[in-house]
Amino acid sequence: MTTSEASPRIAVLDIGKTNLKLLVASEDGWPLETYSIPNVPNTAGPYLAYDLAGLEEWFLDTLAVVTQRHTIGAVIATAHGCGAVLVDGDEPVLPMMDYDAVSPPEIDQAYARIAPAYDEVFCGISGAMRLGKQLLWQESAYPAEFARAKTYLTTAQYFALRLGGCAASEISQLAAQSHIWDLFHHQPSSLMRERSWDHLLPERASAGAVLGRVSETVAKRTGLARSTEILCGVHDSNANLFRYKAAGMADTSILSTGTWMIGFQRGLALDKLDAARGMVLNIDVDGENVPSTLIATGREYDLIGRDHDASDAAVLTALPSLLALGTLALPSFVGDDGLFPGAAHRGRIIGRLPETPADWRGLAVLYAAFSANRCLDALGSSKHIVIDGGFAANLPFARALATLRPSQSVSVSQSRDGTALGAALLWRRFSRTIPVSSVVLEAVTSLGEDEGKRTLSAAYQSWISFSEHPS
Repeated sequence: MTTSEASPRIAVLDIGKTNLKLLVASEDGWPLETYSIPNVPNTAGPYLAYDLAGLEEWFLDTLAVVTQRHTIGAVIATAHGCGAVLVDGDEPVLPMMDYDAVSPPEIDQAYARIAPAYDEVFCGISGAMRLGKQLLWQESAYPAEFARAKTYLTTAQYFALRLGGCAASEISQLAAQSHIWDLFHHQPSSLMRERSWDHLLPERASAGAVLGRVSETVAKRTGLARSTEILCGVHDSNANLFRYKAAGMADTSILSTGTWMIGFQRGLALDKLDAARGMVLNIDVDGENVPSTLIATGREYDLIGRDHDASDAAVLTALPSLLALGTLALPSFVGDDGLFPGAAHRGRIIGRLPETPADWRGLAVLYAAFSANRCLDALGSSKHIVIDGGFAANLPFARALATLRPSQSVSVSQSRDGTALGAALLWRRFSRTIPVSSVVLEAVTSLGEDEGKRTLSAAYQSWISFSEHPS
């Protein structure tokens, strides 16, 4: 197959916590080709880290494959929050820390004393290790390497630099629960200023800005034309959020799901954000506030389900008996409080233990649906709800959530690549005159009476009561 010169495409490098993906899309957001591999952390270095060289090799190798079939006009990277690289020139001076790295107790104690206040950065210090804490650890343990750093780049912008762009910061990545950005005053956080780290942040550019053209070295390696544009890049969940904005659905409640479940709802007053209940503030690609919830539901779902596999039909059949028996999974199964203060590492199952794979999977479904419902309540969601990402393929979860929210319509995205496609839509975004049509949704029906509809709301209230009062 020869490449099409008439319709250049965009290649998206999607750097997730669990998987790496390269997706080729049209400029109006239709997926054309996707490659994916697990993202395996490097455990051999001074701390748990990303294998940046390995990631780059895989992306370059895969670009070389897709350029044989597509004319690539632009490349953009998208990445999760809490990942960044200290750089001298275009080379890392230290490995990029994985946010699951376990910091020494003395760093934990020191950071607790200096961490920015919630009303400055709108996220706490529990859960994923914030970039501010990573910087403190790196500066304390590796002062010589730290002193060599000229620039601090969040992940997507690091890959833009490596491909041939210039160094830049981008607001959706800076503000993604990092502790390095003051979301209220729109400047480097007090921590960054007081530690004199703020000079490491390069000037900001918009997520879809062209930072340069692909380098000669990358062009030779991949077959990309030297005219290929390198875009600034974007935070992953904010890329997903932008996709709906581009489709004219900015006011929709979005559940962006994967390892983390992030609920987005524009319009909630900032004084409604609760530091103790997994509530954070995101800043979208246009610099607008988007109140959010941030909980590790995907990770907890896997821990509760215990690798048991069952069909959707089997899980739906199992739900009524689980509900009748009062079997519930209570938070939290990870080291993050999530929605309930003090819940970290206190996850447990009450009632009779599940017996079959469908029972175990059903228990995980109920936990995820109850968590999502609590998030939507906290955000004041009252309109259309869209489930995007991994849980969009989970029909029992979607139907349980639709049952819990009878006054709202619930849809699932028909694309499993919303993050990457949202990033793709940043290319040439300002030349569009009408909303894109590439966001395809399917309406979700609620559970029937024989599937547990009548008892689901009562079980949710019990779950809330047990979770709020774990003793």
